[in-house]
Amino acid sequence: MFKAFLLVCISLVCVRGADAPSFDVTSIRAHAPDDSRFYVKLPAQGRFTATGSVAKLVVMLAYDVQEAQIAGGPDWFAKEKWDIEAKSENGAERSVEETRQMLQNMLAERFGLRVHRETEQRPAYALTVAKDGPKFKPAEQGSTNVRVGGNSISLERGDLVRMTQLLSSALGRPVVDRTGLKGLYDLSLKWDDAPVPEGGVTGLNVPAAPGDDHGSIFTAIQDQLGLRLESQRAPVDVIVVDRIDRPSPN
Repeated sequence: MFKAFLLVCISLVCVRGADAPSFDVTSIRAHAPDDSRFYVKLPAQGRFTATGSVAKLVVMLAYDVQEAQIAGGPDWFAKEKWDIEAKSENGAERSVEETRQMLQNMLAERFGLRVHRETEQRPAYALTVAKDGPKFKPAEQGSTNVRVGGNSISLERGDLVRMTQLLSSALGRPVVDRTGLKGLYDLSLKWDDAPVPEGGVTGLNVPAAPGDDHGSIFTAIQDQLGLRLESQRAPVDVIVVDRIDRPSPN
């Protein structure tokens, strides 16, 4: 069976840069329809790389939001795939926050993206610690890596906020971190069914791996991680897409 995964490497560099920074070089091409590759490297150090990514996922990464926090956009926004290579060549190191701003500027320039923000009361899930406590330990030194399949998440040296972002796609709702856990952890989760079937990465379209011994995503989170999902309504920050066009030529 074809397997695909998302490998994300994050390197945090705390430096200062110019206001409203932009990438020096950006290449955007339509992804070949017969190409099954999918790879995304999170925006960091003045660089962003994506192979086979839908524009909606790029917007999620640029604004650091969950899929359920994006409203609007045309039909192709979450279906058509692109290969993007963007980098800064001036030698200045950029923080994650600066690189996200560079990605926002690229989306505005090349995709004509226009958005506004709203706060809405929405159905959401709160991620909390279960009665017997978490079933994972702090991560050791190394880089942050994420692998996501149709019904699995593997997060190496990541925080719980990142985990809530990954869970949101499978749950179809925003997820709020209320665990109180602030460290970096190795987290692995696999489930058999979820509110969004095959709910992995936005636009990835990876079939769920066969199996029937992990239970629902709600059961798996408690059994495998020692965490709980509690349904509730919560104020959610929403990015509303007012306009987005297919990207301009290179």
